[in-house]
Amino acid sequence: MSRTQDKSPDFTIVVATEAHLKYVDEILQTISDAAKVRGTGIAKRNPGYVKQKMREGKAVIALDGERFAGFSYIETWEHKHYVTTSGLIVRDEYRGCGLSRRIKHMTFTLARLRWPEAKIFSLTSGAAVMKLNTDHGYVPVTFAQLTDDETFWKGCEGCINHDILVRTGRRYCVCTGMLYDPERPRSVRDADEEIDKDPGVRERILEAFPNGFPED
Repeated sequence: MSRTQDKSPDFTIVVATEAHLKYVDEILQTISDAAKVRGTGIAKRNPGYVKQKMREGKAVIALDGERFAGFSYIETWEHKHYVTTSGLIVRDEYRGCGLSRRIKHMTFTLARLRWPEAKIFSLTSGAAVMKLNTDHGYVPVTFAQLTDDETFWKGCEGCINHDILVRTGRRYCVCTGMLYDPERPRSVRDADEEIDKDPGVRERILEAFPNGFPED
C-alpha cells in the first residue's frame, strides 16, 4: 500500500529557504526521473541554479514531515515584465493528492504578489499542467507572445526536444505556450476564483517576507 493510500499526508507547503538546500539533489533526481518516464522534455537545471532560487525566495517546496514531496520555482524575464512558474514536480507516491495544484497555488500567487503587473507564462507538454494553468487563467498563445529573453530560451537547451525548437526557428515545439495576462479581466477572475479554493495561501507567502519583498 502506498503512503497516499495508507493515510492522507499533512503537507507543509512553504516558500523555500536556506534550510531546504539539503533537498536539492533529491529534487533534481525527481525531475530527471519524471522526464525519463514521460519521454518528453523537461529542461535540466543544475544544483547551483536551484539553490539560488531558494535563497532568493523564488522557490516553493512541499514536505510530508521532513520528507520531500514536491517543488516548483519562479523566475523573472525582460526586467520583470514576464514571470515563469517552472519545474513543478511531485514525488510518485504523492500523486493524486492534489499536491501539484496546491504548489501551483503558491508559486502563482507568489509571482502575482511580487510582480503584479507581470505576465506569467508556462511552457508545458503535459495535459495535467495545461488543465492546471487554464484553471489559473492562462490561455494558449504562440511562442511569439512569450518573452524574447535569450536567457530563458537558452534554458531549453537541456531538453531532449530542443532540436525541434531550433528547426522551427523557435516558432513551436512539443510544448504549448500558455500565458496569464493581468490586464485580461477574465484571466484575473479565473485566477482569483482558483486561489480562493486554498484559503490562507496569500497570508502564508507574506509571512515568509516579514520585511517585504526583496528588490530584485
